[in-house]
Amino acid sequence: MDGDLKLGDEKVSPRDMATNWQGVGAYGPSDDDSEDTSSFASTGDDLQLETESSGLHSDEDVFEVPSSSSSKSRSQKYPFRLKRNEAGNILTVHHTLKEAGKQVRIQIAACCFNEQSNLLVVIDRRGNVFVFDFVTKFYWRLSVRLPKAKMIRPMPLQKSLYIVGNRMGQICTIDLENSRIRSSSELGSEAVEEISWGQRLKSSTRCSNALVRFGHHAVLMNLASLEVSHQLEFDDQRYTLKFAAFLPNSDHFFTCFSNDSLHVWSSFTLNTLRMGQPIKAMHRRLRLLGAAESVPEINLCNPDNSDLEDDLTFDCPVQDFSNGLLTSYCFTPDGNKMCMSTLDGYLLILSSATFDLEKLYRLTDFIIRQMAFLPQPKERIVFAITGRNQAIILDLANTNHKIIVQGSDAMKLNLSRDGKLLSVTSRCGEVNVWSTCRLFNSLQVQARCHSNVRSTLKLPKSMPTCAVSGCMNQELRHLLKPSRLQAMLREYGCYPEKYRFIIWTSLLDLPCNGSQFQELIKLGVPLMVRKQANKLKIRNDAQRRAVIKVWACLSQWCNVLAHADFMPHLIFPFVKQLPKNGLVSFELLATLVLNHFQLWFEFHPLPPANYLAMCENLLQHHDEPLCKFYKSIELLPKDYAWPLLSSAFAEVLEENQWLAVWDNIVTEPPWFPVFLVVAYNLTNREVILRLADRRSAISFFHEQNPVDIGKLLAKARRLMACCEPALHPQRFMQRFRAIPKGVYPKFVKYPSDWIEQQEEQAVSLLKHNQEIDARIRHLELEEVRIMERLENGLKQEEHARRLKEMEKLYQDTIHREEERITCQRKMLLTYQMEVRRRKSEVISKLQESEQRRKVLEMEKEIDRLMHSIERERRRNNQQMQLAEDEIRNQEMEILAQRYLTNTAGVPLAQKYYGNMRELCRQRDELQKSLQEMTKEQLCTPSSSSAPTNPQMLDFEKSILEIQREFMEIITIDSRRGCRGKVF
Repeated sequence: MDGDLKLGDEKVSPRDMATNWQGVGAYGPSDDDSEDTSSFASTGDDLQLETESSGLHSDEDVFEVPSSSSSKSRSQKYPFRLKRNEAGNILTVHHTLKEAGKQVRIQIAACCFNEQSNLLVVIDRRGNVFVFDFVTKFYWRLSVRLPKAKMIRPMPLQKSLYIVGNRMGQICTIDLENSRIRSSSELGSEAVEEISWGQRLKSSTRCSNALVRFGHHAVLMNLASLEVSHQLEFDDQRYTLKFAAFLPNSDHFFTCFSNDSLHVWSSFTLNTLRMGQPIKAMHRRLRLLGAAESVPEINLCNPDNSDLEDDLTFDCPVQDFSNGLLTSYCFTPDGNKMCMSTLDGYLLILSSATFDLEKLYRLTDFIIRQMAFLPQPKERIVFAITGRNQAIILDLANTNHKIIVQGSDAMKLNLSRDGKLLSVTSRCGEVNVWSTCRLFNSLQVQARCHSNVRSTLKLPKSMPTCAVSGCMNQELRHLLKPSRLQAMLREYGCYPEKYRFIIWTSLLDLPCNGSQFQELIKLGVPLMVRKQANKLKIRNDAQRRAVIKVWACLSQWCNVLAHADFMPHLIFPFVKQLPKNGLVSFELLATLVLNHFQLWFEFHPLPPANYLAMCENLLQHHDEPLCKFYKSIELLPKDYAWPLLSSAFAEVLEENQWLAVWDNIVTEPPWFPVFLVVAYNLTNREVILRLADRRSAISFFHEQNPVDIGKLLAKARRLMACCEPALHPQRFMQRFRAIPKGVYPKFVKYPSDWIEQQEEQAVSLLKHNQEIDARIRHLELEEVRIMERLENGLKQEEHARRLKEMEKLYQDTIHREEERITCQRKMLLTYQMEVRRRKSEVISKLQESEQRRKVLEMEKEIDRLMHSIERERRRNNQQMQLAEDEIRNQEMEILAQRYLTNTAGVPLAQKYYGNMRELCRQRDELQKSLQEMTKEQLCTPSSSSAPTNPQMLDFEKSILEIQREFMEIITIDSRRGCRGKVF
């Protein structure tokens, strides 16, 4: 079978796979590219995907990354191919291992499609991750393991990243391309149920753009860093969190609690923006629906199917209403509508912006646990998982069209983003992938088939709610002959549940006078019925409205029925069985009043004495000791027979017993209830005789007691068969007469004069009550005026008193303010003095800092002067040395000339006297300039002389040192001059 994938435990090469998996849905590299699809469709085996048995037995609760040695083998890709069938199931995946010689199937824990709808990611319970590529038709296994995974979703704006939540409250992001876990975080201790995100996906790292719900708790976190920013905690501890998710195309998120209230919160301020009550809106819509308008119904089971197994089997699921009525939700792809399902079988379409109820559907025989909308056609096709684990498709535009995709074991569904693929996770461990195009085509084929059948048989498009009997043709009535039905009843004890009311309609020959029934409805609800309707204690609003409608129609048909207090108790059991069919309920009860209850209203408002006397006579004839016991405790027929009759035996029998009893009542003659009452007393005589007092006996006939319904009915038939003619009720009652077609005959066996008097009294009482109400309103208005005047006077007095109190309060406040201002003025003066003191300190410090600055500048100037004097001294030394060298050279030349000439020359002192005088003059000028510079330095301001004396001393010492050096230079020059003179 093409596309059935089975995860095996043997490691084989891709070339071996091509030979080993032929016939079970896989294909490998071969020379023949053509596919023989017929051979694959004929086999029932599943395809085995390659896995390694090692490492599959770990029970760790953390995410695990295997070693690199196994990473290479696990990243190999293997081919698969899709099924080709008309059903639409294109792929089936399951994981089966061989452990200890046995085949063990590993359940699939989670799966999802990517944003492009071309990849399917599957995670099993042991953490193995498989990826299926529908474009290349290859699958592979990742090297990472994610044990106890609960859900997986593709990350937005990133193709290869997925976010995974497990059953331990941990989340992580997994990279498919690199086969590694990028980041992980632990949010709580419960399983992760929902992950959603808003619009701010490209915001900063600290932005809260994702909402995670685990159990009854929820947190806001950053989707990129997986850091929790807010732990959502709610004030009211009476209610627990049920749903939490971001609204589509919005930064707001909604929550749903166990009281079924919806709240919208801002992710910025975490304040409530609006709230809604969808259940209350649904009940309000149901109350406002008129008689001609009804809620569209969706039946999963075909009501026309006559399978005997369906007739004899039924399920009675136990529902838990402690967590509210809402069971699941989903949004339309555009996010404009929100769909919610309820535990009592309703489907609600709400506006996402206002939570207003826009559409309502009734799910008659199933509830929805999970659902998703198909993108096209818009807001029409719904895929759902029912409470019986069925995967179905519903067409909301035509509620008669639906398809059961998977009949059992469906647990989760996942719809791809483009709506072309649907995955259904089964309880048995499989994942079935369906083509929604083929499923939608099947739905359209079904619709065309229904249309062709209707056009061929000329059936109306929609059957009216009263079509239980009105559409029965003569052939069907001929088949349901009373003799045949009586034989069936004697054989099985009751009629088939599926056809019970059709049989009742046939036996009572109900005419289905729809137009006449509508005329009765138009007459409205009588006054007496309206008064007593407020006292009805019926929890279900729909049933309460149905009882009032049928009672109002019966009262318009026969006035005495509006004054009978027991009528609601008589009507309710029948309406409960036919909640949507008021016409059949009305005609059934009208037929019973004309025939079976014909003597009940002779002495109204008293109990029917003649009818009860027949019961008493028969009981006296068959069990005289029991009658004596009744007389001893003063128990009358109105106490032991009338409670059974006035409630139609509903108070003492459970539902299935009641249905079986009325199967026999509508089949037998109209006087059969008399024998049934006597048989009930005779059957329970041993219990009754042991009752302590009259109060216990009366309570006995208002409570359910264990009774064998078969023996009760058999005893009633025996009593009717062996009844003496003198005691037989047929002497006093007419035989059965059906209601004719097109008219409702009047019932006149009641005291009409008394009824007229009662109605007149009711009208007069109504007028009197209206007058009393008018007077009371007038008195109330007078009282209001008096109270207003009194209140005005009290208000003025109170106002004056409060003015005095306020004046005194203001004076005290002004006095306190004056004292406070005086104190603040004193504090201000203190602060000003402190400011002046600190200001003087600051000024002195500033002066000191300025003096230090000037001293530092002077030191810098002296340093520059010293450097310039040093440079000048060095320059003079160099010049003097050059002069000495020049003099020496000249002396040498003179010596040379002296030795060269034999004549005696002029002395050197005379010869160089001019030069020597020039040198002395330059020396004197230099000394004079130095003395002037020294005097300028000594002429400093007196304010700075004191702190700078040490520095000036050093400067003077340095100048003296320079003079000394100059003196040495002059001495040397003079010596040299003397030497010259000697020479």
